[in-house]
Amino acid sequence: MKLFGNGMMITFTEVAADLEDDFNEWYNREHLDERVDLPGFRRARRYEAIDASIKYMSTYECANPTDIGSPTYLDVVADPSDWSQRIMPGFTKWHRMVGRIVADSARGMGAFLVLARFYPDPGRADETEAWLTGGVLDDLASRPRLTGAAAMAVDLELDARMTRAFGQEPDPNQIPEWGILIESTDPGTVRDAANGLADQMAVLSAPTTAPVIETWRFLYGNQRLSDAEKA
Repeated sequence: MKLFGNGMMITFTEVAADLEDDFNEWYNREHLDERVDLPGFRRARRYEAIDASIKYMSTYECANPTDIGSPTYLDVVADPSDWSQRIMPGFTKWHRMVGRIVADSARGMGAFLVLARFYPDPGRADETEAWLTGGVLDDLASRPRLTGAAAMAVDLELDARMTRAFGQEPDPNQIPEWGILIESTDPGTVRDAANGLADQMAVLSAPTTAPVIETWRFLYGNQRLSDAEKA
C-alpha cells in the first residue's frame, strides 16, 4: 500500500522523565488524533527510538503538502487544548520536517523504521531527486524483510509558514532537509539497507553537513480515508 498522499510532516519530540507518561497519553489520546482529523490529513504514526538523538518521532501523511499549515491547521495551533498547554511547554527537544513526497515505494507497514536524513547541496537537488526516483527505493522495497521505502523533501515555504505560526522567524540560510524512510520486519535488516545509501547521500550533501541515519520501532497509529470521517 502506498502512502496516503503527497504531503508529509515528521516531528521529533522529547520531554523530561517526570512528564513522559502524561506526554505519551496526550500524544496517543489527543494530539495525534487531533492532527489526523484536520482536512487532508490521512494517517499518523508514532515511533520510539532504538538508536536516535531524540526519543520520539511521528509521521503524518497528507493528501497534499499544502494541507500542512492550512488555515484550519493554524487555527488549531492558535487554540491549543488545556492538555496541550500543559504538555507542550515541557518539550526538551523538538525538530520538524514538512514537505512533499519525492518517491513512494511503500508496500506495507513494518514494525521497524529507519529515517535517513541529509541536506543535499541546493545545486544538486535535481540530481538527488533523479537518484531517489530512479529505482533505488523500488530495489529496497523488493528485498526480504523490507516492507517498503519512501522519500520526502522539506518545502521551505511550508516550513516558514509553520515556523511563523509558532511565533518564530525562519532561518534565511536554511537548506532543505530530505529524508528516506525504510520500513522492515527486522531492525538490523533495515539499518543495513539504510547504511547502503550513506555514501551516495554524503556525495550529494552540502558542505559541512553529513547524513544522519536513525532507527525506530512503531508505537501507535491512526488513520482515516476521507475528510468526511473522524479518526
